[in-house]
Amino acid sequence: MKTIYKDILLIIVGAFLVAASIDFFVIPNKLGDGSTVGIALVLYYLFHIPTSVSTFIVNLIFIALAYKFLTKKTILYTVLGTIMTSVFLSIVSFIPFAVHDMILGIVFGAVLMGTGLALIFIAEGSTGGTTLLAYLLNYTKGYNISKSMFYMDSVIILASVFAIGINNTLYTFIFVYLSAKIVDLVIEGFHNKKAMTIMSDKYEEIAQVITSEFGNAATIFYGYGYYVNKDKRIIYVVIKKNELLKIKKNVQKIDPASFIVIHEVKEVVGGKFGFAGYPSINKGR
Repeated sequence: MKTIYKDILLIIVGAFLVAASIDFFVIPNKLGDGSTVGIALVLYYLFHIPTSVSTFIVNLIFIALAYKFLTKKTILYTVLGTIMTSVFLSIVSFIPFAVHDMILGIVFGAVLMGTGLALIFIAEGSTGGTTLLAYLLNYTKGYNISKSMFYMDSVIILASVFAIGINNTLYTFIFVYLSAKIVDLVIEGFHNKKAMTIMSDKYEEIAQVITSEFGNAATIFYGYGYYVNKDKRIIYVVIKKNELLKIKKNVQKIDPASFIVIHEVKEVVGGKFGFAGYPSINKGR
């Protein structure tokens, strides 16, 4: 139950940040975007239809098209993300704040947009849009999800040239690129783990400390030390970043002659790490 509440909170906060990015930075500088937001912005620039209304309607259409191919959780979280984004778009439109500067708009708009989307993705939700169509095309036609999303978003951004002009369309590509990078950074911040490869003759004692004191599962590999010409035992363990220094000190205390290699970890799924990493195929809007 705690996980559900946490997911809902992440989606709500993420939806607010997305809405703030659109109203405070994107619209004042007449930028576009991909997916549903991009369509809503074009409708706003051409026909002055409120983004809160068009975003909600367009997303409902996408959900209706793809609901048969999605899990109940995905549908519920997508509906929640869609509703909250529309609600916050309506609310923030009454706040008298706007940044009329293209560079600031792109940078800070991307920070808010990327952070908001990342929080929603971490909760395994989405704001609808091309993600749903990409899943539909993958299920019915076997098309690659990430490529489908990229092509659809690119078409939407290019189509916005009629509403915002060539210069702003090119700026939009920069904005979308930065947003995607922020998404990666935030998600990696939530799921940032380290891996340690430890070579030591006292491997049993070290593995015992790692498993009993820190609760991490240690895997022992059989290896061969070519330099010393003898069999070796190699410990491999994935840990939380904040455990690194403590474990390293414990290992060196047990065996000062131990050899430790520390690795960056892109994604961890399962085990004690309940959060799963989210590859690029899930990063649609």
